[in-house]
Amino acid sequence: MDAQRALLDELMGTARNLTDEENKGYREIRWDDKEVCAFYMVRFCPHDLFVNTRSDLGPCPRVHDQKLKESFEKSPRHDAYVPKFEAELAQFCEKLVMDLDRRVRRSRERLAQEVEPAPPAPLSAEKSEQLSVMEEKIKNLLEQVETLGEAGKVDEAEALMRKVEALNAEKTALAQQPQNGKQHIGYGMVRDFISEFKEAKEKAREEENLSREKEAEERRKHREKEYESRRRSDSGDRDKYHDRDKDRDRYCERDLYRERS
Repeated sequence: MDAQRALLDELMGTARNLTDEENKGYREIRWDDKEVCAFYMVRFCPHDLFVNTRSDLGPCPRVHDQKLKESFEKSPRHDAYVPKFEAELAQFCEKLVMDLDRRVRRSRERLAQEVEPAPPAPLSAEKSEQLSVMEEKIKNLLEQVETLGEAGKVDEAEALMRKVEALNAEKTALAQQPQNGKQHIGYGMVRDFISEFKEAKEKAREEENLSREKEAEERRKHREKEYESRRRSDSGDRDKYHDRDKDRDRYCERDLYRERS
């Protein structure tokens, strides 16, 4: 029932039951209209990922609507349109990544030319608090290591020292994380989608090649089977004609013998 309703909605519109008066001035937007964002329907819209960041793309010029997305997902044409929409999204994402890489490269070149490096960006309050907690843990662990060492408990001291090293590594990674987490996450989603799209495309290409090879092998076997069948048929005909010739020769010899006798 839902599939039939979705098909009717797609062919006739969700306003098919409205009265003539209600239909006046009414224009229904469908998921396949040009003003609807295909990126939003198929995966995600990059315009939503970088709001209020240095990579802000501004508002998307196309329509984002959850009901249209659901209509697209229920549409009988869904599977046919997904590859097209994903290819367009991948192309857009690749351009985003190229622009980002270009900005990073220019920034590094500019920093290399500066006599004094620019001061690091100030840490957020949340990150500063996390680092302070880690530093306190490290300090307490080092005190325990010293106490255990003085007591001759070398194994326990070494075990705690490994924890200190792990916390120091975690602290360094946290301090080096990009200040703009939203932008970092957004570009992570973009890169992950590009990788996923390329892998799926390569897998589809390999499956297509295997399918063609299988079809070619089946055609080859079919030709060989036909050839073998014709060869056997020709061989049978030759044997039949040979037996007929032998019978004729035998009859001729018998008739000749009778005439002589």
